[in-house]
Amino acid sequence: MDKQMTVTDHLGELRYRLIISSVALLAGATVIYLNMDKVIMWLTAPLSGKQLYFIGPADGFFTTIQIAVVGGIMVSLPVLIYQAIAFIMPGCTRQERKTIFSAIPPALILFALGAGFGNQVIFPLVLRFFMGVGEGYLNPMLLGGKYFSFLLLLTFGMGVFFEIPIVMIALSRLGLVKSRKLRNTRLYGYIGVLLLIGLIVPTPDVLTLVAISAPVLLLYESSIWVIYFMEKNKMKKENVNYA
Repeated sequence: MDKQMTVTDHLGELRYRLIISSVALLAGATVIYLNMDKVIMWLTAPLSGKQLYFIGPADGFFTTIQIAVVGGIMVSLPVLIYQAIAFIMPGCTRQERKTIFSAIPPALILFALGAGFGNQVIFPLVLRFFMGVGEGYLNPMLLGGKYFSFLLLLTFGMGVFFEIPIVMIALSRLGLVKSRKLRNTRLYGYIGVLLLIGLIVPTPDVLTLVAISAPVLLLYESSIWVIYFMEKNKMKKENVNYA
Protein backbone atom coordinates (compact mmCIF):
# COMPACT_ATOMS: atom_id res chain seq x y z
CA MET A 1 0.00 0.00 0.00
CA ASP A 2 1.27 3.46 -0.89
CA LYS A 3 2.32 5.77 1.91
CA GLN A 4 -0.29 8.39 2.72
CA MET A 5 0.84 11.89 1.77
CA THR A 6 0.01 15.00 3.76
CA VAL A 7 -1.15 18.28 2.21
CA THR A 8 2.38 19.63 2.62
CA ASP A 9 3.77 16.57 0.83
CA HIS A 10 1.33 17.07 -2.04
CA LEU A 11 2.27 20.75 -2.36
CA GLY A 12 5.97 19.87 -2.31
CA GLU A 13 5.42 17.20 -4.96
CA LEU A 14 3.40 19.63 -7.09
CA ARG A 15 6.14 22.25 -6.88
CA TYR A 16 8.77 19.69 -7.85
CA ARG A 17 6.74 18.51 -10.87
CA LEU A 18 6.05 22.10 -11.96
CA ILE A 19 9.75 22.96 -11.78
CA ILE A 20 10.72 19.95 -13.89
CA SER A 21 7.95 20.74 -16.40
CA SER A 22 9.00 24.40 -16.60
CA VAL A 23 12.63 23.46 -17.20
CA ALA A 24 11.61 21.00 -19.93
CA LEU A 25 9.34 23.59 -21.56
CA LEU A 26 12.05 26.24 -21.39
CA ALA A 27 14.57 23.85 -22.92
CA GLY A 28 12.16 22.94 -25.73
CA ALA A 29 11.32 26.57 -26.42
CA THR A 30 15.02 27.45 -26.44
CA VAL A 31 15.74 24.74 -29.02
CA ILE A 32 12.95 26.08 -31.24
CA TYR A 33 14.12 29.69 -30.77
CA LEU A 34 17.72 28.88 -31.66
CA ASN A 35 16.50 27.24 -34.87
CA MET A 36 13.85 29.86 -35.61
CA ASP A 37 15.07 30.55 -39.17
CA LYS A 38 14.63 26.91 -40.15
CA VAL A 39 11.30 26.68 -38.31
CA ILE A 40 9.95 29.81 -40.02
CA MET A 41 11.09 28.53 -43.42
CA TRP A 42 9.28 25.25 -42.78
CA LEU A 43 6.10 26.87 -41.48
CA THR A 44 5.87 29.35 -44.36
CA ALA A 45 6.41 26.74 -47.10
CA PRO A 46 2.64 26.62 -47.91
CA LEU A 47 2.75 30.33 -48.84
CA SER A 48 4.72 29.56 -52.02
CA GLY A 49 6.80 32.72 -51.80
CA LYS A 50 4.10 35.12 -50.55
CA GLN A 51 5.35 37.65 -48.01
CA LEU A 52 4.22 38.04 -44.41
CA TYR A 53 3.94 41.44 -42.70
CA PHE A 54 3.65 42.87 -39.22
CA ILE A 55 2.13 46.20 -38.15
CA GLY A 56 3.22 47.00 -34.59
CA PRO A 57 6.92 47.37 -33.68
CA ALA A 58 6.80 44.40 -31.30
CA ASP A 59 4.60 42.14 -33.44
CA GLY A 60 7.53 40.24 -34.92
CA PHE A 61 9.05 39.64 -31.48
CA PHE A 62 5.84 38.36 -29.91
CA THR A 63 5.14 36.15 -32.92
CA THR A 64 8.59 34.61 -32.53
CA ILE A 65 7.96 34.00 -28.82
CA GLN A 66 4.57 32.45 -29.63
CA ILE A 67 6.15 30.00 -32.07
CA ALA A 68 8.92 29.16 -29.59
CA VAL A 69 6.45 28.49 -26.75
CA VAL A 70 4.05 26.34 -28.77
CA GLY A 71 6.97 24.50 -30.36
CA GLY A 72 8.50 24.04 -26.93
CA ILE A 73 5.28 22.50 -25.64
CA MET A 74 5.26 20.00 -28.50
CA VAL A 75 8.94 19.14 -28.11
CA SER A 76 8.68 18.68 -24.34
CA LEU A 77 5.26 16.99 -24.42
CA PRO A 78 6.54 13.54 -23.30
CA VAL A 79 8.15 15.12 -20.24
CA LEU A 80 5.08 17.23 -19.46
CA ILE A 81 2.78 14.21 -19.71
CA TYR A 82 5.07 12.10 -17.54
CA GLN A 83 5.24 14.77 -14.82
CA ALA A 84 1.45 15.15 -14.79
CA ILE A 85 0.96 11.39 -14.53
CA ALA A 86 3.66 11.03 -11.86
CA PHE A 87 1.83 13.61 -9.74
CA ILE A 88 -1.59 11.94 -9.89
CA MET A 89 -0.31 8.35 -9.82
CA PRO A 90 -0.19 7.95 -5.99
CA GLY A 91 -3.95 8.52 -5.86
CA CYS A 92 -4.77 5.95 -8.57
CA THR A 93 -5.74 2.32 -8.19
CA ARG A 94 -3.68 -0.46 -9.76
CA GLN A 95 -6.15 -0.77 -12.64
CA GLU A 96 -6.08 2.98 -13.25
CA ARG A 97 -2.28 3.00 -13.26
CA LYS A 98 -2.19 0.14 -15.74
CA THR A 99 -4.66 1.94 -18.00
CA ILE A 100 -2.74 5.22 -17.86
CA PHE A 101 0.69 3.68 -18.55
CA SER A 102 -0.58 1.60 -21.46
CA ALA A 103 -2.15 4.73 -23.01
CA ILE A 104 0.99 6.90 -23.01
CA PRO A 105 2.86 5.52 -26.10
CA PRO A 106 -0.18 5.43 -28.43
CA ALA A 107 -1.27 8.86 -27.15
CA LEU A 108 2.07 10.41 -28.11
CA ILE A 109 2.04 8.65 -31.50
CA LEU A 110 -1.52 9.75 -32.29
CA PHE A 111 -0.79 13.34 -31.24
CA ALA A 112 2.25 13.43 -33.53
CA LEU A 113 0.22 11.97 -36.40
CA GLY A 114 -2.61 14.44 -35.82
CA ALA A 115 -0.29 17.43 -35.60
CA GLY A 116 1.54 16.33 -38.74
CA PHE A 117 -1.73 15.76 -40.57
CA GLY A 118 -3.01 19.19 -39.58
CA ASN A 119 0.23 20.93 -40.51
CA GLN A 120 1.12 19.13 -43.72
CA VAL A 121 -2.29 18.21 -45.18
CA ILE A 122 -5.14 20.22 -43.72
CA PHE A 123 -3.49 23.62 -43.38
CA PRO A 124 -2.33 23.87 -47.03
CA LEU A 125 -5.85 22.90 -48.19
CA VAL A 126 -7.53 25.47 -45.95
CA LEU A 127 -4.98 28.17 -46.84
CA ARG A 128 -5.42 27.50 -50.55
CA PHE A 129 -9.20 27.75 -50.22
CA PHE A 130 -9.18 30.99 -48.25
CA MET A 131 -6.53 32.60 -50.45
CA GLY A 132 -8.34 31.51 -53.60
CA VAL A 133 -11.58 33.12 -52.47
CA GLY A 134 -9.96 36.36 -51.29
CA GLU A 135 -7.61 36.88 -54.21
CA GLY A 136 -10.56 36.96 -56.59
CA TYR A 137 -11.21 40.58 -55.65
CA LEU A 138 -8.63 41.61 -53.02
CA ASN A 139 -4.85 41.92 -52.83
CA PRO A 140 -3.61 39.86 -49.87
CA MET A 141 -1.48 41.37 -47.12
CA LEU A 142 -0.91 38.50 -44.76
CA LEU A 143 -0.08 39.43 -41.18
CA GLY A 144 2.52 37.12 -39.70
CA GLY A 145 0.88 37.00 -36.26
CA LYS A 146 -2.49 35.87 -37.63
CA TYR A 147 -0.92 33.42 -40.06
CA PHE A 148 1.15 31.64 -37.40
CA SER A 149 -1.67 31.75 -34.81
CA PHE A 150 -4.02 30.01 -37.23
CA LEU A 151 -1.35 27.49 -38.28
CA LEU A 152 -0.38 26.63 -34.71
CA LEU A 153 -4.00 26.39 -33.57
CA LEU A 154 -4.86 24.03 -36.41
CA THR A 155 -1.74 21.91 -35.86
CA PHE A 156 -2.21 21.61 -32.11
CA GLY A 157 -5.99 21.19 -32.45
CA MET A 158 -5.67 18.26 -34.87
CA GLY A 159 -3.15 16.65 -32.54
CA VAL A 160 -5.70 16.87 -29.72
CA PHE A 161 -8.52 15.54 -31.92
CA PHE A 162 -6.44 12.47 -32.76
CA GLU A 163 -6.43 11.66 -29.04
CA ILE A 164 -10.14 10.75 -29.19
CA PRO A 165 -9.50 6.98 -29.45
CA ILE A 166 -7.18 7.04 -26.43
CA VAL A 167 -9.73 8.90 -24.32
CA MET A 168 -12.60 6.63 -25.36
CA ILE A 169 -10.67 3.39 -24.81
CA ALA A 170 -9.33 4.61 -21.46
CA LEU A 171 -12.85 5.49 -20.31
CA SER A 172 -14.01 2.06 -21.43
CA ARG A 173 -11.27 0.26 -19.50
CA LEU A 174 -12.25 2.26 -16.43
CA GLY A 175 -15.86 1.13 -16.92
CA LEU A 176 -17.22 4.61 -17.61
CA VAL A 177 -18.48 4.01 -21.18
CA LYS A 178 -19.90 1.01 -23.05
CA SER A 179 -19.76 0.22 -26.77
CA ARG A 180 -23.54 -0.28 -26.96
CA LYS A 181 -24.22 3.24 -25.73
CA LEU A 182 -21.55 4.66 -28.02
CA ARG A 183 -23.10 2.90 -31.02
CA ASN A 184 -26.57 4.16 -30.15
CA THR A 185 -25.36 7.74 -29.74
CA ARG A 186 -22.73 7.84 -32.48
CA LEU A 187 -24.75 10.42 -34.46
CA TYR A 188 -24.40 12.91 -31.60
CA GLY A 189 -20.68 12.13 -31.46
CA TYR A 190 -20.32 12.85 -35.18
CA ILE A 191 -22.18 16.13 -34.82
CA GLY A 192 -20.00 17.10 -31.86
CA VAL A 193 -16.81 16.40 -33.80
CA LEU A 194 -18.03 18.41 -36.79
CA LEU A 195 -19.00 21.35 -34.58
CA LEU A 196 -15.67 21.38 -32.76
CA ILE A 197 -13.66 21.17 -35.97
CA GLY A 198 -15.89 23.85 -37.50
CA LEU A 199 -15.03 26.15 -34.60
CA ILE A 200 -11.28 25.56 -34.96
CA VAL A 201 -11.32 25.71 -38.77
CA PRO A 202 -14.15 28.09 -39.71
CA THR A 203 -14.58 27.24 -43.38
CA PRO A 204 -17.82 27.78 -45.34
CA ASP A 205 -16.78 25.06 -47.77
CA VAL A 206 -18.61 21.86 -46.81
CA LEU A 207 -16.21 19.67 -48.80
CA THR A 208 -13.21 21.09 -46.92
CA LEU A 209 -14.96 20.52 -43.59
CA VAL A 210 -15.72 16.92 -44.55
CA ALA A 211 -12.12 16.34 -45.70
CA ILE A 212 -10.81 17.68 -42.39
CA SER A 213 -13.34 15.77 -40.28
CA ALA A 214 -13.12 12.42 -42.10
CA PRO A 215 -9.94 11.12 -40.36
CA VAL A 216 -11.26 12.16 -36.93
CA LEU A 217 -14.65 10.55 -37.58
CA LEU A 218 -12.88 7.41 -38.77
CA LEU A 219 -10.86 7.28 -35.55
CA TYR A 220 -14.05 7.82 -33.54
CA GLU A 221 -15.88 4.98 -35.30
CA SER A 222 -12.85 2.70 -35.06
CA SER A 223 -12.66 3.35 -31.32
CA ILE A 224 -16.25 2.20 -30.87
CA TRP A 225 -15.47 -1.13 -32.53
CA VAL A 226 -12.21 -1.55 -30.64
CA ILE A 227 -14.14 -1.09 -27.39
CA TYR A 228 -16.77 -3.55 -28.61
CA PHE A 229 -14.20 -6.29 -29.27
CA MET A 230 -12.44 -5.52 -25.99
CA GLU A 231 -15.73 -6.08 -24.16
CA LYS A 232 -16.35 -9.35 -26.03
CA ASN A 233 -12.87 -10.58 -25.19
CA LYS A 234 -13.37 -9.67 -21.54
CA MET A 235 -16.69 -11.54 -21.44
CA LYS A 236 -15.07 -14.65 -22.95
CA LYS A 237 -12.33 -14.60 -20.31
CA GLU A 238 -14.89 -14.21 -17.54
CA ASN A 239 -16.96 -17.12 -18.89
CA VAL A 240 -13.84 -19.31 -19.03
CA ASN A 241 -12.97 -18.41 -15.43
CA TYR A 242 -16.48 -19.20 -14.23
CA ALA A 243 -16.62 -22.49 -16.14
